[in-house]
Amino acid sequence: MTKFSKFPKPNLTQLIKRFRLAQDGVAAIEFVFVAPIMIAMYFGLAEISMAISADRKISHSTNVAGDLATQVASITAAEMAEIMTATTMVMDVPSTKRSEIKMEIASFSRDAGGAVVPLGKASLNGAFPKAFDANSLDQLILSDTSGVIVARVAYNYEPLKLKYMKTNFNMTETFLLKPRRSANVNFDDGTGAIKDFTCSFSGKTVTCS
Repeated sequence: MTKFSKFPKPNLTQLIKRFRLAQDGVAAIEFVFVAPIMIAMYFGLAEISMAISADRKISHSTNVAGDLATQVASITAAEMAEIMTATTMVMDVPSTKRSEIKMEIASFSRDAGGAVVPLGKASLNGAFPKAFDANSLDQLILSDTSGVIVARVAYNYEPLKLKYMKTNFNMTETFLLKPRRSANVNFDDGTGAIKDFTCSFSGKTVTCS
């Protein structure tokens, strides 16, 4: 007889009771159920937080573009290039993504008869996706005594694509600001003639012509 023979063998009822009362592995089982949900939430929060951060940069940069353009009575091509360069630096977009930026800064006035008069426009990386209708502006915003600067930025945002955001989408922002130091802001070529500027990236900076 072995030294273990004095211990009785548990019967089936005792085994079932032990199994029912056992707590070993409960935490691991709970983790199996909770972990997938937590991981999905983590990926979702990461995607959302990055998208919100990008959207805030787009909004801030649009405000910067409009604010800089309202500080002077007239803007030349070189000055517009500086404004757009400063704006893109605020956006902090990777160099490989600069082609995804669309920017437009336009100036409008209204004559005594109520008609809208374009005072120049600058476009970065081609025409903006949708034309801006200045005729839709209320006369309280655009009057015959005070013009308006319309700054718009669009960016083809590429999300992390971890879980929920699977495709790129456009972020757009529009700011309307009143001239600060003059009734209107003219875009000119240095001679006083109204001109539209075409702008593009040249390395880290923007050039306009």
